Amino acid sequence: EEAVTAEDFMKQAAARADGGDYVGAIQSYDAVVLLNPENARAYGNRGFMKLNLGDRTAALADFRIAAELFLAQGRMANYEMVLDYIEKMQWMVMGNG
Repeated sequence: EEAVTAEDFMKQAAARADGGDYVGAIQSYDAVVLLNPENARAYGNRGFMKLNLGDRTAALADFRIAAELFLAQGRMANYEMVLDYIEKMQWMVMGNG
């Protein structure tokens, strides 16, 4: 069935990611953030897909947006988790990882 809501696209993205279709998953997450720009989880998950494809810079950008949204929404556990990923990735990007 056709994905129409942000939640439909989240499910579609997860299914695509599970099947190893990271590009397809990114397209689904793109649809989620178009429908719901405040969906921090979509940005975080899309960041992981970009990381899986080797695009660390784009992944970091998505993780930063996710962190800002989680913070603004008071979802501190998620915020701390994403911050942790960002710190680890900054080390990798600088060639220390």
